[in-house]
Amino acid sequence: MGLGIKLGIDFGTERMGLASSDPSGIAVTPIGSYPDKEIYEKLQEIASQNKISVIYLGLPKHLGGIEGKSANLVRQFALRIKALNLAPVFLVDERLTTTSANLKKDMVQKYGIDAIAAAEILEFALNGERNSGGFFGESV
Repeated sequence: MGLGIKLGIDFGTERMGLASSDPSGIAVTPIGSYPDKEIYEKLQEIASQNKISVIYLGLPKHLGGIEGKSANLVRQFALRIKALNLAPVFLVDERLTTTSANLKKDMVQKYGIDAIAAAEILEFALNGERNSGGFFGESV
């Protein structure tokens, strides 16, 4: 695993949430919510200012673990993000992250639900890293 910040993305067809970690991968901070047309520019901007070691993208699954139409859209988006060559991209199960994010009312008002969901995705991935000793999730 390389040095640099880690990003979490909550995919949406109209807007996407973005969160980042500190270089040590301990603290997670929501960045904001961006219209889908602006996310590529925002990622390039972040990459120009920071070394990115990994991008974690939430993969929506039904509670039973089955992937639906939304998961296909995320997989297509993941390939476009990978093509930017900013950092390795991994898909992580995002079940219940929006539900968990909704419990953080003050943060939702400040950053938006999508950014808080992205932070939840990133926190989940970072916990997975600590348990596995490497990047977490499905490599794109």
